[in-house]
Amino acid sequence: MSNAYLIKSAKPVLIDAGSPKDGPAILAALKAENVDLKDGLILLTHAHGDHGGAAAELRRITGARIALGAGDAPIAAAGKNDELRPTSFEAEVLKRVVDFKFEPFSPDIPITNSLDLSPWGVAGKAVVMPGHTPGSLVIKLNDREVFVGDMMRGGSMGGAVNPTQPHEHYFQADLERNRANIRSLIEGGAEVFYLGHGGPVDRAAVIKEFKIR
Repeated sequence: MSNAYLIKSAKPVLIDAGSPKDGPAILAALKAENVDLKDGLILLTHAHGDHGGAAAELRRITGARIALGAGDAPIAAAGKNDELRPTSFEAEVLKRVVDFKFEPFSPDIPITNSLDLSPWGVAGKAVVMPGHTPGSLVIKLNDREVFVGDMMRGGSMGGAVNPTQPHEHYFQADLERNRANIRSLIEGGAEVFYLGHGGPVDRAAVIKEFKIR
């Protein structure tokens, strides 16, 4: 249902952990890449069930630690999404499909501001940027490549159609703050946006879609 990304570094970093039943597929993908996540990090862009749904299982099996924006810790502890606030009629309908429960967990590393990823061999950082959820994170690699979770979506039908065309995501806890975050990343020089659904999308497409000048 959503994207998960692997950064192959000295201590690998898995960005997002899929839905509750995605654990075996993610573990198989890690094995195919000859990656042992034992000393690595499960870094969640946010705690919604389609991004952190298999996090507890993956931690239990691999021994990796989980990092999450502190503002999303209550969502993770409850094992259910916060109130999803639709941004369109389509989202109202979709809400019934995506609002499912998952195994609760607590982050090993609750991030209140930012997390330097150099201890895992990654030249980048995870920065708290609330908007989609209270504790949403953006992972920045040299400010040019950014992993933004559900700050926006790519295409439609989960990214199956026109995945490189950015759109407003179906749900936003704080729509205006989320828009401000997008503008901030553009102003900071972001070139490529890796999304939770669809993508990646480029700078020019984001500027056009969100009317950034």
